[in-house]
Amino acid sequence: MTDEERTLAKRWVDTWKAAGPLLEKVREEDIRASDTMRDFQIYAGLAEMEVKKRPPPPTSGLVEQQRWFMKLAAS
Repeated sequence: MTDEERTLAKRWVDTWKAAGPLLEKVREEDIRASDTMRDFQIYAGLAEMEVKKRPPPPTSGLVEQQRWFMKLAAS
């Protein structure tokens, strides 16, 4: 590592040492300001819309699975 690279690396480390606590403070403020119930309601609404878009499968797949097991056992 050259002296210039060492200087740049030290500056990079020092920058992150200074930024770390500030970023943590921003993170904590974001968490405190978040509205978890509102976000959950939005997510639940999106999930419900997706479920309604997709009809249930005609079977559970168990019969097909057993058919595959029988083929594997026979071979």
